[in-house]
Amino acid sequence: MERLKKKYHDLSLRKAFILTVLVTFCIVVVLSGLCIWGCIVFRRYLLPDSNEVFLTIEVSDTEGNSTKLGGWRVGLGEERAPCPLFFVEKDGKPVIKNYDLASIETTITKVENSYDMLSPKRKLAYQGCGVLMIALPAIFSMAGILLCGFFFYRQKLNRPLKLLSEATEQIADKNLDFVLSYEANDEMGNLCRSFEQMRHALDENNRELWKMIEQQKMVQSSIAHDLRNPIAIIEGYAEYLQMNLKTGHLTMDRILQISENMDKTAKRLEQYTESIRAINQLDEIEISRAQIPVEKFIADVIEDLSFMAAGQKIRLDRIGEIPKGLVWIDASILYRVLENILNNALRYAKETIHLSFEMENQTLTISVMDDGIGFSEEILKNKNRLLMPVSSEEGHSGLGLTISRLLCKKHDGRLELSNHSSGGATVKIIVGV
Repeated sequence: MERLKKKYHDLSLRKAFILTVLVTFCIVVVLSGLCIWGCIVFRRYLLPDSNEVFLTIEVSDTEGNSTKLGGWRVGLGEERAPCPLFFVEKDGKPVIKNYDLASIETTITKVENSYDMLSPKRKLAYQGCGVLMIALPAIFSMAGILLCGFFFYRQKLNRPLKLLSEATEQIADKNLDFVLSYEANDEMGNLCRSFEQMRHALDENNRELWKMIEQQKMVQSSIAHDLRNPIAIIEGYAEYLQMNLKTGHLTMDRILQISENMDKTAKRLEQYTESIRAINQLDEIEISRAQIPVEKFIADVIEDLSFMAAGQKIRLDRIGEIPKGLVWIDASILYRVLENILNNALRYAKETIHLSFEMENQTLTISVMDDGIGFSEEILKNKNRLLMPVSSEEGHSGLGLTISRLLCKKHDGRLELSNHSSGGATVKIIVGV
């Protein structure tokens, strides 16, 4: 029974409707036939067929004269042979006449019972059966149409329409934290699955939107935090000048020194605003993944980065073996991340930069290690911030690390910062599935 329900549940709407109509039609025909047959049986009970007949005999005498005799009312099945001697009237007197048996011809007429012979109650019942033989098939047909529609709606439309209505109300209430599940292989099942895909896409877009909002909040927080120091320095110098210029205690050398410091601080602010503009442009970058051989990708990366290191007279060494297999990445984005990380490493490396590659479960991990002074305590303390702390070194504001981290996030990966045991900096790029 459950298998039949499952098969009906998975039928298309058109096939399920046709099947429901055919089954209903067969039930209506059977019920109507049974009712008509019952009415006919009951009417025969009220007015049964007669078991008697009229027997008429025609005979001829030896002179060739024919005479009809009868009729007698006899029961069917009675054995009664015609008698050769019959009483006939002649001149008002009965006369026995002898007939030739070979000339006898018989005629049988069926006796029909009459409706007029019934009692009033039986007449009413007899007429009622005639009415029922016409009315009941009509009633069964109307009831079959209603039940067919109700059954089809209840089995094929009621639940999916209710689920879709509830899902629509949830979305209208800005709630996407639900799952629309309707297991059927018909059109309504396909519609529910399409609706669930739309809900999932809306939920993902909503999550991405919240990520963007959180990212903007982090940017704003980083801006407020990192701009506070240079602004405070400029304000401090401005107050210092206002207080001491009036007294004339400042020498020209001191004024030039303050002016030079204020100029450096202003340039740091300019570089920082340029970094923010570059970060905002990353939102327009689209990730386009492709399945590529990791061995070829690593070979190309090492060849390209070796030229960059050679230009800075830094040796680029590979540690460990090159993994094999396929990885699902955006090669151009990963190239850009590696270039930023390598540029940052080249700025601090003394002689050598080490590269290592590992792949597990289609996740690629690239480690870039230099032999420089390593990351400062401030950077390691704030390594999970979106924007790196601004360095006092001219031309370096942590922009490369910030862009690399954002690109890794857009690639569903991450960037990890640390210092290795020898004191140099280590940056791990983790991307893949």
